[in-house]
Amino acid sequence: MRKFWSYISNGKYFVGCTGETVYIYDANGGELARFKDIKYAYHPIFSPEGNTLLVKSTGAYFAVYSLDTLSLKHKIRYSNVDGSQDDGYTFSLDGAHFYNIERQNNSCNSAISVYDTSNFSRINIYLAEDEDINPDFIEYDKTGNLFVLGFCRGENGVFCHGFIAKFSEAQGLTDTYKLSYDDYRFYHNFKNLERSGFTDKAKQWSGFFYDGVDMTGMENQKYPLFELWEKCKANQNKEI
Repeated sequence: MRKFWSYISNGKYFVGCTGETVYIYDANGGELARFKDIKYAYHPIFSPEGNTLLVKSTGAYFAVYSLDTLSLKHKIRYSNVDGSQDDGYTFSLDGAHFYNIERQNNSCNSAISVYDTSNFSRINIYLAEDEDINPDFIEYDKTGNLFVLGFCRGENGVFCHGFIAKFSEAQGLTDTYKLSYDDYRFYHNFKNLERSGFTDKAKQWSGFFYDGVDMTGMENQKYPLFELWEKCKANQNKEI
């Protein structure tokens, strides 16, 4: 088996990303296709219905593939900031929208873009001009509510505190609670590993590795963002 940066499955397909090549396998491990449409392609995700694969590059592109025809459908350049594009993303529960956290003005400025998945055109963008609030990861719960993990910068331009918030297209970030540095760092590191499928290569470059944290068995653990938000609300964390 190749040393994949990411290796994920939806039960029907397995996808491995080396950075240069995207490999698609069937449930028995037979290779179905390989693609080299974008460089630095590390982060794959299946659409909710399971017949579309999106692969995000750290170089400000994402590629969209049909798993029915094993072909490229779209290649989108979503920013002029080339590099540092390693933040989170997710489809909406119904698959109609794709949410991508992306660097827009510079490598330190994160925004949340919303794409219409019928043609992957951008239909809205949030926080593009706000350099103090930096979203990192976005995911939904079982009912389709979206939650965002991120951090805020202080007046000196560096980390001030983490946050967990709800997100909606109508209101943007709402019901935002502060996180300690330790809580923020744990969830940030875990979400990085989770989206990669907990590959050995991802573990070698994980923040957990540099912190000396034992990652054995982490692939069997779950730390959903909605539970973190509910915990903060119950504990009456300071709202921001």
